[in-house]
Amino acid sequence: MIVKDIMHTVTKISSNLSISKVAEIMDEKSIGSVLIEEDNEVIGIATERDILRKVVARGSNPDELKIRRIMTPDIITIDLNEDAVEAGRIMEQNKIRRIVVTENGKIVGIVTANSIAKNLKYVMARDTSKYVRPEY
Repeated sequence: MIVKDIMHTVTKISSNLSISKVAEIMDEKSIGSVLIEEDNEVIGIATERDILRKVVARGSNPDELKIRRIMTPDIITIDLNEDAVEAGRIMEQNKIRRIVVTENGKIVGIVTANSIAKNLKYVMARDTSKYVRPEY
């Protein structure tokens, strides 16, 4: 199974939005992350966990803080034709739960740890099939 089979659409938002507005957008769309744009260029990613740890847990006012203040600027990507297992390895190695999907360097989606887990049965069946002897 390849990444494009399990990827989701990704939402991009302005770096000038308040964290409250971003949380509202994430809630409306039932998503756990957004990509942050500035001048039509993606400059980072923000997740629900970022909002909880960097705003709520610190008692900061989400109406006053802009999302660019808490985003993660280093976006880890994977090509849409890569194996889904490789996406999982990259996530584990980098201790992340989401990886941005690209095609020819352009962002086309996102894969989550949940989407990999949901398809784990298929991935495991595929990986173990190479150990089954054809004569049986």
